[in-house]
Amino acid sequence: MQTQHRDNLVEDQLDQVKALLLEQFHSTDPQIASVLKTLSEQQGKMIRPAMVLLCGNLFGSIRPDHIEFAVMVELIHMASLLHDDVIDQAQLRRGRPSANAQWSNTTAILLGDFLLSRAFMLAASSRCDRAATLLGRTAQVLCVGELKQNLFKGHLDLDEDDYLRMIEAKTAALFRCSCQLAAMASGASEQQQEVIGEFGRRIGLAFQIADDLRDILSSETQEGKTLGTDLLQEKFTLPVIHWVNQDNELKQSRIRQITTAETPEQVIEQMQLSGSVDYAMEYARSQVRQAQEQLASFDQAPAKEALFAFSDTILADIA
Repeated sequence: MQTQHRDNLVEDQLDQVKALLLEQFHSTDPQIASVLKTLSEQQGKMIRPAMVLLCGNLFGSIRPDHIEFAVMVELIHMASLLHDDVIDQAQLRRGRPSANAQWSNTTAILLGDFLLSRAFMLAASSRCDRAATLLGRTAQVLCVGELKQNLFKGHLDLDEDDYLRMIEAKTAALFRCSCQLAAMASGASEQQQEVIGEFGRRIGLAFQIADDLRDILSSETQEGKTLGTDLLQEKFTLPVIHWVNQDNELKQSRIRQITTAETPEQVIEQMQLSGSVDYAMEYARSQVRQAQEQLASFDQAPAKEALFAFSDTILADIA
């Protein structure tokens, strides 16, 4: 979520979120404190916390619960990234050495577990009884999504429905949770919670498809990783799945191309020529449009405009 869409809306509240987030990295043990300090300096774009705050603004003013919920979802997100980097054997995270590269896989996993424990400690003390239940359910769904992704590795018979269920679990669920928590904290009706939750779900689907497209279209300079990383790790994303399943008569030959290609670029070029990249782009655009439709029932306000503007940027930087 680009900062210009948050200016004069939630920037001050985001500073409060960051301050409370830093408190969660505190430890009286000097050795652990040193590791946590390094980790705390690697905060990302704060997209999910910003969504909590902007969605909260749709329903009125920001309350202390919104700040706490924003911290909870960011802790869960950060924990998932730590675990992802171990699974993917990633050496970089946001252009800096990943936790597993700096210390060890074991340390990175335990750091992720530590952040999850802090998130659930905050949830347990929340004045909103349903928050802990929603966070716990969402964390479970995230784990299922990651499990599915790793069980699907190398399975060339993966279809589009499998992929969509997987990204709904591993990515869209936390976006949905962020928006629903905002509505809960505002005392919104269950119907309003569902509506704004659906907005988050659709945005999450588009966000993940966009990220998958960047993997095959963006340069290493732009993204800090090698072109076609997902292909190399046998993570088959929407453009790949569409290309493989586009023509039954060509399916086996295309599968062989994936497994025998000397470089990912050879397969990526074929996906572009066949229209599979355009197909994935249009699918993501359709999710953005459907997300924006969920906002129709809300009065025009700066927060609504900011959510519209953010959703419009999801695919804007893809080559």
